[in-house]
Amino acid sequence: MTLSTITNKQQQIIRLLYRHRFLDRKQIQTLLQHKDKRRIITWLKDLREKQYVQWIYDGNDFATKTKPAIYYIGLAGIRYLKTTGDYPTHELRKRYKESGRTQSYMSRCLLIADCCIALDHKAKTSKSLQYTYVTDADYSDLDSPYNPLLGELKPHLYFEKDDSKSDTMYVMELFDALLPRYQVRKRLGEYVEYLKDKKPDTSNLVALLAFSSTADLLYAKRRLRLLLEDDDENELIIRLTIVDKIKKDGITSEIWESI
Repeated sequence: MTLSTITNKQQQIIRLLYRHRFLDRKQIQTLLQHKDKRRIITWLKDLREKQYVQWIYDGNDFATKTKPAIYYIGLAGIRYLKTTGDYPTHELRKRYKESGRTQSYMSRCLLIADCCIALDHKAKTSKSLQYTYVTDADYSDLDSPYNPLLGELKPHLYFEKDDSKSDTMYVMELFDALLPRYQVRKRLGEYVEYLKDKKPDTSNLVALLAFSSTADLLYAKRRLRLLLEDDDENELIIRLTIVDKIKKDGITSEIWESI
């Protein structure tokens, strides 16, 4: 496949789709910090025609066409990223399978992107607050400085908050509604062990865990209390919430409950 010429902004869109996997037009526009909606639509249309990106949208289906189109990287987009030499081969191979991802996976990617956008917005509206975030696509690169910290746990999102007085580090997980309880227990245990392991060197590390329902949140609370009952001296920081609260109020709102 001969790669067609695209603009620098279109190249940025492809890089954003690599990083976030699935995005809608509004998210792409916000992450690009671009004011012209029509220009974004034109760029995306051109990218689709040149097979740099694909979308999930059916104008003939009423239920689908009332929802925003979801974009993901296409074959030409993957081949373009290969030519840059900036991306690990094992990660690029995963992008060939994007068309077969589940709805829950895509929804999670979209929500994580909204969280990143919220962190950017919070930092822009504050004089003393700064956020730095890392997606799994970022730290999965073995050359990333974040890989030693995050590569084994594989959280859905990692971010750091600098409020001029201190730095706080966060690892975040969104628990799928269909995840079996035994896998939830296993994952909760992995987070507890991770925090214990990092605690001596990273006292300001916080785990943020979000669940699809109140019942799942209460179950996680009970399980975590059992895991932590003999480890009070560690003072691990774990906070919980409901996914719908993140969607409604945003990741930086007062929605997190402590164990």
